[in-house]
Amino acid sequence: MAKSLAIASLQILSLLLLASLGQSKTVFTNLTVYDHEFRSGDGQSVFPVAGLPNATWGFNQFGTVFVVDNTLTQSVSFKSALVGRSQGIAAVASLDNTNVELVITFLFTNGKYSGSTVEMKGIFIQSMGVNELAILGGTKQFRYATGYATFEVVSQVGDHLILKVNLYIRQDIPDDYAGIALH
Repeated sequence: MAKSLAIASLQILSLLLLASLGQSKTVFTNLTVYDHEFRSGDGQSVFPVAGLPNATWGFNQFGTVFVVDNTLTQSVSFKSALVGRSQGIAAVASLDNTNVELVITFLFTNGKYSGSTVEMKGIFIQSMGVNELAILGGTKQFRYATGYATFEVVSQVGDHLILKVNLYIRQDIPDDYAGIALH
């Protein structure tokens, strides 16, 4: 009798433990921003900082490493409302010079996400119309973030590129976590 009561108690405790695991609220956020990249001139926002010796550093040269600090806006116009900054490191990572490894942070500086970040990483295939990067995490309003972002070049005039970026963010926020104001 005592043995069967102990087994039943363990089964009930196991069920309670399993029920308490994985309790979370799932929040989905879809955002569209425009990334303005200037490759030369007074407003230059991407700079080569390292590369192979005896090679001309550039987006078509294996081994070239860039530091990026682009402007994010609300619409395609550079004069539209400032959303934040796109900051990170890019490196031409394929021997055929077609792929760029990108580690980037979107730092939101205005609006309801001000002070929050979204962290992304992936391969940017320069010949593709639309590229995807993985969302690996975030801070403040985007804690527990996962998902993906699409990057599409919508305009290129000289050395000014405009990329439309769609962020598809999923957050699984534990029920007992009070640190995020759900948006």
